Amino acid sequence: MFAILTDHYNLTGAFARLSMVEAMRVQRNLDQVFTDLKLPSDALLNRMREEGLLKDVIAGVKKPHTDASESVIQSHLGQLFLDYHKLKATLAKLSLAEQVACKETFTIAAKALNLPSADLAAMMAQEGVSVEAMVPKDPQQERINAVRERLNQAASQQQSDAQRVRDRLNSLVEEQKDPKDEVVDEGAQVVPLRRQQA
Repeated sequence: MFAILTDHYNLTGAFARLSMVEAMRVQRNLDQVFTDLKLPSDALLNRMREEGLLKDVIAGVKKPHTDASESVIQSHLGQLFLDYHKLKATLAKLSLAEQVACKETFTIAAKALNLPSADLAAMMAQEGVSVEAMVPKDPQQERINAVRERLNQAASQQQSDAQRVRDRLNSLVEEQKDPKDEVVDEGAQVVPLRRQQA
């Protein structure tokens, strides 16, 4: 898989086929996935490379040999980059050195994405039009967010129900005070025995 992900020719072909909205979604996924994978900073990676900790992984990679046509590979790559969860799962299986090599390859290949111009992006920002609002939401992420919200609501409801039960029990305990603590007017409750016998 690493050889396919670092195949610059097929990556640029896959990225060039995408519409502008899809390209924005891919760019968002690329920005987010390497943040979520917690790759080291560029400064640390450069230092690791200088001291020989990161081998040049791409140098030993040959063009992948598959029976699939380039258009099929490019189509599958396009679908992979449009689905954030599949992209993250695929990259998570790679070693750190392979992830770094993929990031560098993706950065170069991303130049083929049909993104809005800097002028258009500036005008959109000036008028408050968000690029994120134009990018279609990931349906799988939307379902996950909905489930998470329902679970949070259920958990808060259970906590409030438990708090109401605790409050009610505490009020009942306070109502039934210990008889030792109560002040009793002994003269009012004690009746002389002689009067009752008469």
